[in-house]
Amino acid sequence: MNFSGLSTCPSLVLVDCEAETDEEVITLLSDLARSRNYVSEIFKEKILEREREFPTGLPTEVPVAIPHVHDGCLESFFSVATLKKPVAFQSMDGAEDPVMTRIVFLFGITDPSHQTEVLKRFCSVFQNAALLRGYLEIKDRMQLLERLKEDLCGTIR
Repeated sequence: MNFSGLSTCPSLVLVDCEAETDEEVITLLSDLARSRNYVSEIFKEKILEREREFPTGLPTEVPVAIPHVHDGCLESFFSVATLKKPVAFQSMDGAEDPVMTRIVFLFGITDPSHQTEVLKRFCSVFQNAALLRGYLEIKDRMQLLERLKEDLCGTIR
């Protein structure tokens, strides 16, 4: 399935994921991407490194995180995890308090010049609290993926 310029599949969607740390969530999603050959073995190290240097927690009404990197990416993709309980991510805006994240969108983008465009496409979703709350209520990965596809394709002009 390909939309918003990114590939994805149901195996890259985690619903009610249980994790204790941001690193654990990123590792789970990175390992899934690796198992589907979207990324090389260096991807996980590079995305964790980038998250430490440039945090991606967004304090939206339903907090999200958007870890992303191009290093080690073989095919542009995204994965998503809705979290059973919030996980602390450092805030993108540099605030001291962590963002208690409920949804993590992990991106791998082969061409860094497309990063801004891809993130813009997701921004309208991030700003819509009703959509984000709806994602948390979905308990089936295929249903969540279909909903994301509908919502994201509607943002493309």
